[in-house]
Amino acid sequence: MLPWRMFDYTYIDSDSKLDSQLEFWHSHDIISIAMDFEGEFNLHIYGEHLCLVQVFDGAAYFLIDPLNISEQALRRFLEDPAIEKVMFDCASDASLVRKQYGIILKNVHDVRLSAKLVGYEGNLTGLVERCLQIPAATGKKGNQTANWLTRPIKPNLIEYALSDVEHLFAIREVLAKEILAAGLQTKDVELQASAAVQKGPDRPGYEKLNGFRYLSNEQKVYLKWFFDARDMLARKLNQPAYRILDKRVLVDMAKKVPAGQAEFRSVVRHRDKRVEDDLVALLMVALEGATKELQR
Repeated sequence: MLPWRMFDYTYIDSDSKLDSQLEFWHSHDIISIAMDFEGEFNLHIYGEHLCLVQVFDGAAYFLIDPLNISEQALRRFLEDPAIEKVMFDCASDASLVRKQYGIILKNVHDVRLSAKLVGYEGNLTGLVERCLQIPAATGKKGNQTANWLTRPIKPNLIEYALSDVEHLFAIREVLAKEILAAGLQTKDVELQASAAVQKGPDRPGYEKLNGFRYLSNEQKVYLKWFFDARDMLARKLNQPAYRILDKRVLVDMAKKVPAGQAEFRSVVRHRDKRVEDDLVALLMVALEGATKELQR
């Protein structure tokens, strides 16, 4: 099987085009669409950014370009309760638009939740194989780390993006039959009602680092301050934080706190001397801040 194939699609890159398409769906009683996002997650620039929304309405495919569409137009679309959005594992997508825009996805049906009810725990590719007996395409894995901010979008990335919504309706239908046979309809309805609802407060980034839970309370304070220092410089330079300093070094510094500039410099060596100088200066400020917090 080829790693990608050609789709016919409509490219939506303005508020007026998106509003017109939304009105078309309303006026033609199209009440359900398959939807997925592509984003930038601190791989190529600083921060998390919605880069692409791909849609299949059962008859036609669409690429919605959020880089050229206002927050207001995206909100009208994504928060529209009259349009059901069929997705796979919507949690990270819902989190992305909530953090970036304050948008709350409305009327979401997450086929991953249904799949878990009937015992499936894998990814979308495996679910397509399980439900539809369609073998996995090759060459898709590398696209997961592609730069989705780049325009124009490369043809192979377009095909990759659209393939993620191609089978969602069919998967939903298969799973619905399995859930009915298992008598799990009520449970599925309950799960879908909160599919895109935030399950708890967003954890700060430093708490997600490997090894955080094994640190002492004092070490956690140092990690918090060092993490924020790195984040501040990454934001200023619009670079992914990992290019400033590896996250493992942050944890190591929290365990064995450098005593001053010389020790910081020996730990955080950077190929760009200016970046290293700025980082060491910020870490010295962080060291002072953590020390004062611990003395309270």
